[in-house]
Amino acid sequence: MDDLASFDLPTLKRSLRRFFRHPWVNAAAIVLIVVSVSLVLTEFSLSEGAPEIESLSRINRTISIIFTLELTLRAFCAHAKRQFLREYWLDVLAIVPILRPFRIVRVMRLLGTFQTSRWFNPVYRYAQALPAFLRRGATEYFLVFGLLMTTIVFSSAAMLVFERGRNPQIDNLTDAFWFSLYSVFAGEPIPGLPISVGGRFVSLFVLLMGMVTFAILTGTVSAFVIEQLRTKPMAIEWEEFSDHIIICGWNKKAEIIVREYRAARRNKRLPIVAIAQLDRDPPFSDPTLKNCVYFICDDFTKVSVLEKAGIRRAKTCIILSDKTLGRTDRDADARTILAALTAEKLNRAVYTCAELINREYGSHLDMGHVNDYVVSEEQSGFLLAQAALSPGLLRLFSELMTYERGNQFYVFNIPEEWVGQTFFDLFVYLKKTQNAILVGVHDLDGGFFVNPDRYVFKESDRAIAIARDDLEL
Repeated sequence: MDDLASFDLPTLKRSLRRFFRHPWVNAAAIVLIVVSVSLVLTEFSLSEGAPEIESLSRINRTISIIFTLELTLRAFCAHAKRQFLREYWLDVLAIVPILRPFRIVRVMRLLGTFQTSRWFNPVYRYAQALPAFLRRGATEYFLVFGLLMTTIVFSSAAMLVFERGRNPQIDNLTDAFWFSLYSVFAGEPIPGLPISVGGRFVSLFVLLMGMVTFAILTGTVSAFVIEQLRTKPMAIEWEEFSDHIIICGWNKKAEIIVREYRAARRNKRLPIVAIAQLDRDPPFSDPTLKNCVYFICDDFTKVSVLEKAGIRRAKTCIILSDKTLGRTDRDADARTILAALTAEKLNRAVYTCAELINREYGSHLDMGHVNDYVVSEEQSGFLLAQAALSPGLLRLFSELMTYERGNQFYVFNIPEEWVGQTFFDLFVYLKKTQNAILVGVHDLDGGFFVNPDRYVFKESDRAIAIARDDLEL
């Protein structure tokens, strides 16, 4: 009684679902399917009354019992019986003893498994190791292969059942196989139209499935060719890039960066190289920006990849937080730090700016002499706080932070004739001559001063001003 009281039906169902999701269970089911279909084909190929038929039927009945038990347990632990029937209705037909000709339909289970997590998910994971041109259409390739295999095997057995003894051209399994294979590829019954009504319906099924599979294959190949033609038609000479920009990682901010560089007229022809692990080029809200970016589909933390992008000749390297492939915030920051330190090691002169999620990791970038870093969520919080404290201030920031409209920030070197003069003198001069507002200055030692009271310019100082256009001194 205690055992009955402790019996937990939901726990049993969860255990069964975990059991059926196990890779070895799925592999065993697929092996049994292949064995069962092979036995059915062998049985159909034998003459009536052959002594081997009874032995084959006995083995097949044993496999059918195993599948009956499996489907019963699957139906028992399924979340919804309607969903179970949608996924396994062909398997239910295949184990009904009365429908003997339909036992061959069991091969359709191979196709059905491509759409379930127990088969498609492992196949999809393994497909990621394929070359890029195969990986992009891996799902379609597997679907086409499954349809062709199912069509040929099913039609071979069905034609043998309907045409044997009536059609001298289809007298054994080999003849039926070649009839199905030729008909699929030729688009018409080869070598001729079947004699029986059932055979003619099977030939129509073969022709229909042939059109479907080749339509999928043609669409996949056409999409691949069009995509290749729309990308850079010529080989890219990466060695020719110099003083360019490298963007490591890709997210929504990347397009904004590209758009801002294009909006700044002085950067109109500046090459931009993006490094990201993407299956295909990302979509752009502005299609004209796509032609400005040269993509490298690889891991930006690798030294060889950064060198291919020309990090030793680059002027700027921007590293974005990369949370693709299910990476956590900590993993994204670790990759950002690794890429930034590697870029600085390969080229001390490159200006490196990194995006972090957690400020606590900023000390690693400081020790590696990375020029700048931005804590993205922190900056968004600052802007929201300023907007709440000073209503209307956010519009000011929106204008100053983009080159697409209004005023922007400009950084320029202090000319020799202004060395030794004060911040106020240059402030008045810029306002009078170019309607610009001087807001700050930073020196060679890294000191940064915003609106200083008394500051005398030194050699190599750089000033920051707000203006509509480039400043000329």
